[in-house]
Amino acid sequence: MFFFKKKILTYLYIFFIVINFNFIEFSTNKAIAKTFVITKIEIEEKYNLNFNKLKVIDRGFEVAFKDLTQMILEEKDLIKVANTSIEDIKKLIDNFSILDEKFINQKYKSIMEVEFNRKKLIKFLSYKNISLSLPKKINVFFLPVLLDLETNSFNYLNDNIFIKNWNNIDKNYFQINYILPNDDVEDYLIIKENIKNIENYNFKDILKKYNSENYIIMIIFKNRDDIRFYSKINLDDKFSIYNKNFINKNLETKSDIDIMILTIKNAYEDNWKSINKMNSSSSVPIRLSLESKDIKKSLKLENALINLDFVNNFKIEKFDSNEIIYKISYSSSPKRFLKDILIYDINVDTSTVNWVIK
Repeated sequence: MFFFKKKILTYLYIFFIVINFNFIEFSTNKAIAKTFVITKIEIEEKYNLNFNKLKVIDRGFEVAFKDLTQMILEEKDLIKVANTSIEDIKKLIDNFSILDEKFINQKYKSIMEVEFNRKKLIKFLSYKNISLSLPKKINVFFLPVLLDLETNSFNYLNDNIFIKNWNNIDKNYFQINYILPNDDVEDYLIIKENIKNIENYNFKDILKKYNSENYIIMIIFKNRDDIRFYSKINLDDKFSIYNKNFINKNLETKSDIDIMILTIKNAYEDNWKSINKMNSSSSVPIRLSLESKDIKKSLKLENALINLDFVNNFKIEKFDSNEIIYKISYSSSPKRFLKDILIYDINVDTSTVNWVIK
């Protein structure tokens, strides 16, 4: 009888070990297999005797790579990858699709989608000492005020020349979606009352009304042909001030307005990228514990870890009849991890060394 029980325990032990290794292999591979997909790549080429579709596809790869780098790199790092060869770009691509193609008026037009391997891209950028930012869309409350220092007057929303042209400047790599306030008389009066001290005004009354955690207050000072942008930016609980001066710009000239808007939008995008910057070389180790018998909760956690952007990889560090301990390599702060995992309805008790899934 004793021999029989011992044999059962041995089989159970082997079973748990096998399951353990399977979990480790599954978890690690899944977490690092993510890709970056660039869509809406439009390519146009003359259709004549020199037409070569392979060269057109290569052009599509180059456009996709440029869009991707503008999406995940701050402006200061773009110059480091500007001259990347088509051969090196192709090494980073997992897959591509031609979504649509037409031959019209002796021209070939196509729309492509290109999928870049995340692991290869991180390695490629690390070799150049560049840290990428993980692309993440965000809705931002956007409040613009244009103040004319000559006339001591201001324009708000529909009367603001920059807002009339704001949405005309759109790029495939933009992550920020700007949400304007309503054309509200009350808001107008609040701004008017505080116009003399506009830089120091906190806009609390307006922000509270719109329940805005992520916001950009853009104050534009016009003094003849000199334009200064003063921005209060709060994204993902990180507050910053941005100042930018433009000299000899004419608000009657569309090209001048477009240049200023693109510059400012790129600066806002850079701010958001800096918050989402990933550093795989200095990942934070996080350990999560849960009851081993709760298979449903374990699967729910693994699904979340597979989909969380800053998770480099994860594995099961301990597995016995009482608990499972996951070790997670996370390329951002523990505070962000706790915030992001809440999206998947997973609550974590941080009162112990190994955090516990509730």
